[in-house]
Amino acid sequence: MSNLLVQNIKHTNDTTAMTIDSSGNVGIGATSVSSGFQTELNHSGETYGLKLTNGSNSIRFGAGGPEISATGARLDIRTTDSNEMRFYTNNSERMRVDSSGHFYLGKTTTTSADAGIFMQSNGGIDATRSASRVVALNRLSDDGQLMAFAQANSEEGNISVSGSTVSYNGFSGLHESSGIATNTSIGTVVSTIDELDVYSSKQGETGSETDNPKSGQTRTDHAKVKVSNTTGDKAVYGVVGSFNAQGKVNVASVGIGSVRVTGACAKGDLLESNGDGTAKVQSDDIVRSKTIGKVTIGNSNSGVKLVSCVLYCG
Repeated sequence: MSNLLVQNIKHTNDTTAMTIDSSGNVGIGATSVSSGFQTELNHSGETYGLKLTNGSNSIRFGAGGPEISATGARLDIRTTDSNEMRFYTNNSERMRVDSSGHFYLGKTTTTSADAGIFMQSNGGIDATRSASRVVALNRLSDDGQLMAFAQANSEEGNISVSGSTVSYNGFSGLHESSGIATNTSIGTVVSTIDELDVYSSKQGETGSETDNPKSGQTRTDHAKVKVSNTTGDKAVYGVVGSFNAQGKVNVASVGIGSVRVTGACAKGDLLESNGDGTAKVQSDDIVRSKTIGKVTIGNSNSGVKLVSCVLYCG
């Protein structure tokens, strides 16, 4: 069957308004249709419209006149054989959504070496930028929170701004290190040794670990540690806060933390190493190089227990 030509009755001249070819392809304002459904509406020498094609699995809409194409003001949305949807401007891919619902902006891979944003459908966000800051947070009009941190749907801390001061609330400063067993108790007192820590072979949390490009290299200014075995140890570095997926210890050195203390202690007491991985009450109230921190909640138990403190180890 030959093409069916339908005259647009609004036109005073004999022009084609619609084309239906022998394959069932439909064109409105177009006399030649490659496949599917296509519209082309001409206005002042510029072509506008929507093009749906099944042959190349693509959808295109917007403007495509010579002047507009030159400025890149055209949007293509294309699906692929891998069930991805890709967004193009000026014939270059800008965004995509893959078959798992992950979103890519300015990049087409998940690697952190490529600049752009990767947003996972389960909530994960990775952002990479070269030679400039990655995130800028700007609160207008008043003081308050810039960012909140929650665990199990309960807010545990935040970063806030007041005038020219930024506060880190619920703060505990940790130093990643190594040198002690992963079953060492939380709150154990540790001290530095004359050796630098090295990077792990892997990085990230369990289940999302990746190869570490700095594997085996020494970490500048990051000392290895041991369980403190000297009474009043002036090399004290802090207390065990946690261990990461690679078995590295996070040493709590400043801010709030829990310390394993031998003997009774009262709020306001300063603590020093007991020489066995625990702390004891310091003999005076002068902050010294051996001072671990200050008790914030006293405990009259004479045995070994965890005590809430504010840490002074730096």
